[in-house]
Amino acid sequence: MVNKFYLLLLALTVNASVVEEQLTKYYPALEEQTLSKAPYQNNDRPVIGILSLPLHPYEDFPVPQDLTTYIAASYVKYVEMAGARVVPLLIDQSFDELEKIAKQLNGILFTGGAANFWKTKNSTQTPPPLSDDYGAKACYLYDLVKKINDNGTYYPLWATCLGFEVINVCANNDYKTIGDFDGEPPYVRRNKFTDAANSSWVFTSYNPEIGWMVMKKMENFKLSLLSHSHGVAPESYKQYKNLSDTYKVLSTMEDKKGKQFIAMIEAKDYPIYGSQFHPEKNLYEWNTAIIPHDEDAVAMSTFLSNFLVSEARRNNNTFESKEELKKYLIYNWDPYFIDEYFVTIYAFKSYSDYSHDSSLALALGSLILLNIL
Repeated sequence: MVNKFYLLLLALTVNASVVEEQLTKYYPALEEQTLSKAPYQNNDRPVIGILSLPLHPYEDFPVPQDLTTYIAASYVKYVEMAGARVVPLLIDQSFDELEKIAKQLNGILFTGGAANFWKTKNSTQTPPPLSDDYGAKACYLYDLVKKINDNGTYYPLWATCLGFEVINVCANNDYKTIGDFDGEPPYVRRNKFTDAANSSWVFTSYNPEIGWMVMKKMENFKLSLLSHSHGVAPESYKQYKNLSDTYKVLSTMEDKKGKQFIAMIEAKDYPIYGSQFHPEKNLYEWNTAIIPHDEDAVAMSTFLSNFLVSEARRNNNTFESKEELKKYLIYNWDPYFIDEYFVTIYAFKSYSDYSHDSSLALALGSLILLNIL
């Protein structure tokens, strides 16, 4: 039943005829969809894996040179604020190790940043070979998520910016999947939603009334922060059947030169979602004044964070023991304050440098916390 309080809020912000349309057409369909789509949210201790990114040669953060990969702390806090814990998934871990950890998690997050998808852009191979670190590991986890869902276990994946681009690459491994866009320095945009967004799982499953209001805010105000040099053009979805068969386009935007790109997608047959924009920055990053931190921007980011964790609550995977979970949790590492871009990051040594005997946690004592305050 539709909450009268939220209808009142709708009436205060949009035309009354729109509210009536939502009442008579939109919500009845949503109620049927919500009840049939996915298992209940009965896991109140979800754990989400976040895939790391290579530090070198892409970043020059002031951290020790023996650290090889990182995760921006904003993504960790983004997950934690909605009630989940985080396990880092390191791109230099073996496929077997990644699979072992992933099958004990309740969901995965791919972050923004910089990395190569392919070994080279001059390869004549079809499909082109994925890069050994980020490209291969991201697509391996992407395929694993699909496999787990195909085997009957609900398992979500969210991907942001670079992550958004790579899940398109995983679905359609072709150089032309990704295009060049004018998106630096960072800027903000409104979302132009498609009809598919009105019945999307992102905006209807977690809380349809609030979801619809969040969509209206995202549509009418510049709440979405972009920071990208690449992206996926709508033309790619017309050119490549793999993309249009896999994803529904929920929204589009225009870059700084007016070139259109896809801003938000949702898989048709899997709980896989992506945004080219950065919801985590509205909450936890302050490196540039353009990042929106107003009430509407924070409400959007909070909603999307809660959606991701609500999806993870539908998965009941657990670690073999509390001790097994404890040795992988992000709490084993201290964040580095870099005072730029991501503000703080978690940085990791090569996985081969960590002990493989009884506990990963034993090896973490060798990390030296950089004191730059």
